[in-house]
Amino acid sequence: MALVCQDLENVRKRNVKKKLAAYPPELDSLYKRMMEKTWNLDDADHCKRVLATIALVYRPITLKELTSLIEMPDMSIDELKEIILLCGSFLTIRESIGTIYFVHQSAKDFLFKEAFNEVFPSGEGEVHYQILSRSLQVMSGTLRRDIYSLDALGYPIEEVEQPEPDPLGASRYSCIYWVDHLCDWNPNRYIYHSVDLQDGGAVHEFVRKKYLYWLEALSLCKSMPKGIVSMEKLEALIQVVYK
Repeated sequence: MALVCQDLENVRKRNVKKKLAAYPPELDSLYKRMMEKTWNLDDADHCKRVLATIALVYRPITLKELTSLIEMPDMSIDELKEIILLCGSFLTIRESIGTIYFVHQSAKDFLFKEAFNEVFPSGEGEVHYQILSRSLQVMSGTLRRDIYSLDALGYPIEEVEQPEPDPLGASRYSCIYWVDHLCDWNPNRYIYHSVDLQDGGAVHEFVRKKYLYWLEALSLCKSMPKGIVSMEKLEALIQVVYK
């Protein structure tokens, strides 16, 4: 119902009944029509990349986080927001917090069931790898010692106030979930990227240079338990890959 109302916003009153009669009665058919409309746009490729990323993240992400996970050179946050609005049949933004959601679980299910080849032409694993790669880049570029300028060791996390702008705004999701994307990418199936797990590769270099800063960021994100689980998963993955 919300999808139809959204589509009717720019329809003149005299044409509403005619437009309503043209809508298919079933949800999948409606999604298919909306999808075809999106695929015919000049920005169709951008829309597909955004949809693929939002479909695979482990929690709803903000616009700022999305800018760090998807490579769209020279595109501002406002322009990226325009792309999301073009995907309006499937995605919505909660303006108060700038967080991106699927309009409904059925929209996400439809993409995997009926539009998988268009959204994931190289498979889900390749999108996981792209998110992982971008996460390592943004974390390597932003994480540093005392990133919140607390100037004190052992500062109680309950008393930490998030700065504005937040230095972790773009990398917060990456800090918490990069290992999950590494595991779901499954390096054993994508040998041509395996260098990232070897000595001198992207993962090795990140852990070697930024490990303590990553732990600090996890603490500021109040996600240290998740960090412990992530390190256990990373260790188990390395043992499987190099057994």
